[in-house]
Amino acid sequence: MHSALFIFSLVIIFALIFIGLFLNGFIFMKNVIDWLQGKRLQSIDIIMASLGSVRIILVMQSAFRIFLVIFEEFRNLVKIYADYIITAQEFVEFCSLWWGTVLCVFYCVKITNYSSSLFIKLKMRISGMVPRLLLGSMMVSLLSSLPYGWCVNSFHKVNSTHIYNGTITEKIHLHINYVSVHIIIGVGSFVPFLIFCVATFFLVVPLFKHTQNMSNNNIGFTKDQLDVLLIAIRNMVSFFIFYIFYFISGILFPLSVQSDSPVFLLLCLIFLVAYPSLHSVVLIMSNVKLKQSIIDALHCLK
Repeated sequence: MHSALFIFSLVIIFALIFIGLFLNGFIFMKNVIDWLQGKRLQSIDIIMASLGSVRIILVMQSAFRIFLVIFEEFRNLVKIYADYIITAQEFVEFCSLWWGTVLCVFYCVKITNYSSSLFIKLKMRISGMVPRLLLGSMMVSLLSSLPYGWCVNSFHKVNSTHIYNGTITEKIHLHINYVSVHIIIGVGSFVPFLIFCVATFFLVVPLFKHTQNMSNNNIGFTKDQLDVLLIAIRNMVSFFIFYIFYFISGILFPLSVQSDSPVFLLLCLIFLVAYPSLHSVVLIMSNVKLKQSIIDALHCLK
């Protein structure tokens, strides 16, 4: 039973890895090819291409985790470079969160119509601000990930003597300060998560007003406007759900490796891969250009 569950879980994990690499690679390459062909990329295309590129790395990091779990010898070698690896890993995770938040803010500003002068100015300038927002959030992600190399890991060398031949072997034991891990992740994720929640709130409010207007027989959104609003809300809610599971799994993953429960470990791995893989499905289905392009690509493969 356990072996069958283990094999089934591995099949799911590798299927998610394939989906994540294929779809995020498609999102990234489609926009790069359009840019190389001289087509003008919209702000949403730049955000999607950035998200696709960083999520390719996230999927590869999840595959790397699986490799570490399976091959213990490789795990001991990686411990030497753990500071650099974990710092780079958290930089990519923070980038993914920040750029997902930029996408949510872009949806909120472009779709909603508030009468505030500040909001109107932001609506007019948001497209030109996108490259600076992406670059600025990348720098913030770098600064948020640097404490990992200073505060989280410590190494202890342990000598062991073999009984039969008397040889001495040296092993490196990695000690992880989980309190520091939780503090760094919490501090680094708080601001983008708060911005995301605010953007979601400003998107949901017009939907409630539309529902109230319809109940009072007043004119609300047109069908096209309502469809766009619902698609944006669906994207943001799915991003929220997937990221929450990813966030919890990332915190629990070191504990799952040390535990004796393969089910616990496999669940963490599944949720770690699901976020960058399955959310790309939602993004493609909500983007007309990407949706039509992938349909054309699948027809060509047939």
